[in-house]
Amino acid sequence: MPRLHRLAGLLVVALALGASALPASAKRKPPPPPPPPPDTAGDCTAFVQPSIEDYLVLSTLNVGVQCATTKQTITVTAVFTRDGVVVPQLPYDTITCTNTSVCVGAIDLFSYDNHPVAYPGDQLYCATATGVVGGVTIAPASGCEEDARL
Repeated sequence: MPRLHRLAGLLVVALALGASALPASAKRKPPPPPPPPPDTAGDCTAFVQPSIEDYLVLSTLNVGVQCATTKQTITVTAVFTRDGVVVPQLPYDTITCTNTSVCVGAIDLFSYDNHPVAYPGDQLYCATATGVVGGVTIAPASGCEEDARL
């Protein structure tokens, strides 16, 4: 019996020591991470890149901003034209990306070639992309598709 009391006493002491260690470590929270540095636009460029595959349904003008380092926020705005006339973009002409180094929007040329009515013949689709990073406007980039099938 004394042996059982000794074992029970050791168990109580061990549990008490273990329990007292848990709340101390649970109370300590790691320090919060430092705030990210403010975004800078010096390593960013805007681009417009046509992507015309053999399967014309996948025809796009990719508009965006690419940076060498990750940014908290990149905003890209595009002006889209068909044969020199500005065409409203659906659903939007501005996109915002967060925590990335590249922000890209794709303008679906095949849809614009067929909506609201079919536009037969060769249209010239162009876009101009402008970006904003850290409150600084990125120099615009322009580009056009050159595929006679559109």
